[in-house]
Amino acid sequence: MIHSDDPGGLTRRELLGWASASAGLAILSGGAQRPGAGGKPESTGEADQTARVEARAKEAGLAAFRSSRTEHFLCLGNAPDSYREAALEICEALAKVYTPHLRDRGFKVAMPPNRMMVVALKDPKSYEAFLGEQPGQAVGGHYDLDANRLVIFDFRPNVGVSKAEAERQNTFALVHETAHLLCFNTGLLATVHEPPKCVTEGLATYFEMWRPKTRAGVGAINRPRLLAIRQASQGDVSWIETSRLLVEDELFTDEKTQQLAYGQCWLLLHYLLQSPTWQPKLVEYLKTLANAPPQAGADRVKTAEEHLGSLARMDERIRKEARSLLRG
Repeated sequence: MIHSDDPGGLTRRELLGWASASAGLAILSGGAQRPGAGGKPESTGEADQTARVEARAKEAGLAAFRSSRTEHFLCLGNAPDSYREAALEICEALAKVYTPHLRDRGFKVAMPPNRMMVVALKDPKSYEAFLGEQPGQAVGGHYDLDANRLVIFDFRPNVGVSKAEAERQNTFALVHETAHLLCFNTGLLATVHEPPKCVTEGLATYFEMWRPKTRAGVGAINRPRLLAIRQASQGDVSWIETSRLLVEDELFTDEKTQQLAYGQCWLLLHYLLQSPTWQPKLVEYLKTLANAPPQAGADRVKTAEEHLGSLARMDERIRKEARSLLRG
């Protein structure tokens, strides 16, 4: 499960709405265990998806779900119609910029033949019931790889959260998680297994600053993630070598290293995706990950270095890039 969490380092108020995309809908990181983890995802047929979601809702004791559809997405849930429809507008808008952005960089991506599933719940209590366990306080939603569906909830009913803050959280979680949904359904990543969290979260954080109807396009500098790197460097958390970032998925769930891990994976993917020199190498690397069986440890490092070269030298480049961006 991939979750959306708040980046750490700043106060909660300062970072409200900036999920760290780490654990599941993280963040493809932390969070509840996915049923059948390691196996193939459930059927993505629209009728099957709908039946599974409705069965889970009934099991969780939630009222009958309503539905909304757009060209590429199907949304079910007990959230108000206005919230569901607004969420789908954002999903569609992101899908329309996602595909050309990646194609222009050499990636072969295409929208799936079936609509992608989004579950929209009316409040945190409904989300907890649907999930079957209590999520962390910072979790804003998740992408379930096995079920191949995105699950979000409306922050606005939260007591003590202003409407503006809640709407920022809604948008942040939705964009981050939709990025996960798109990456796994357009051929960029394989749905049969999860690659290193550094890759999945790096891609989601690369897209998470995008907003509809603004000038903040795909690939904009992710200031909250960059700030997390700065704060870590000023504290007691050491820079994480890229070889560790690719191998140790637990870095994305450990409270001490989580925000730095998210910040560095954003920086790594941003660097690779924005460089004409590195884009072709990243294309081949992701293609290999999509076609290879699950890897761990030395195999992950070997595969990365076969396409990206020495990870130690990559560290030098990324740290230099961090210093340059922090001076800007």
